[in-house]
Amino acid sequence: MITDFILCTGGDAKYFELLQNCLRSIRERPEGRTVALGVFDFGFTDEQRAWLRSIGASIVTPKWDIDFPGREKLPDYYKALTARPFLRQYFPGHDTYLWIDADAWVQDWAAIDLLLRASADGSLACVPEIDRSYRCYFHAWDEFHGVIDASYVEAFGEKLGTELARHPLINSGVFALKGNSPSWAIWAQAVKEGFANTTNFLTEQAAFNLAIYRRGVKAHFLPTWCNWAVHHAMPCWDVTRACFVEPLLPHHKLGILHLTIYTKHEKTLPIRQVGGEWDGQVKDMRVRFKE
Repeated sequence: MITDFILCTGGDAKYFELLQNCLRSIRERPEGRTVALGVFDFGFTDEQRAWLRSIGASIVTPKWDIDFPGREKLPDYYKALTARPFLRQYFPGHDTYLWIDADAWVQDWAAIDLLLRASADGSLACVPEIDRSYRCYFHAWDEFHGVIDASYVEAFGEKLGTELARHPLINSGVFALKGNSPSWAIWAQAVKEGFANTTNFLTEQAAFNLAIYRRGVKAHFLPTWCNWAVHHAMPCWDVTRACFVEPLLPHHKLGILHLTIYTKHEKTLPIRQVGGEWDGQVKDMRVRFKE
């Protein structure tokens, strides 16, 4: 079992509520009380920094880690995209680095354990956005691939971009990787190449996929309950177990819920109930930690 790891994330004042929710989902459970936390500061208030320090987080303001055209015109939060491949430099001294986006939160620590186990042999532990429930492989195919395919082509050209689009997209919002892995440098180089061609916000994720599919980064793919993209498929609420679960049988408990795209901005989402007197009915619910 890996014990020397740091859990990293980042945010700014605008998204602090999401970040706070994410970190509370870690700190307010026995397994996460003493976990090392590293937080990128892209524009917090002093009060917000004080709260982060109160829960034991190390706060770092990242710089531009790569040079590319037009970066001086970009907002500071873009540094999250260029800084992630350099986590071990910003938060040195840890065996393993686990990243979780600020708009994600941990419902079941089993997902953290599985990410760490999958990365133990040097693999990049990550989650492809492919699931039998996900709308992007059914009625939202064109919507999904219109955006993703364009980001590949912008970053790496028509030929390579078209090839990458044939593979399942691997979400870079939740991953784990050992600090001594050569994969960090491979990913960083791909990010540098991508941003030399475009400032598309998905360039870092496109580079993540390129590193895995074409540059030899060994990846260990985990099930979607380790990084559930909510906009692809609304979870269900299991009344008996009092937890969010996958929409289809056997209704596996979701480990990490990722409030992707528009879902992070909605106060409530339409959630189908499983079990109890409201079984099968849809109710508006807050999809947040302890809410």
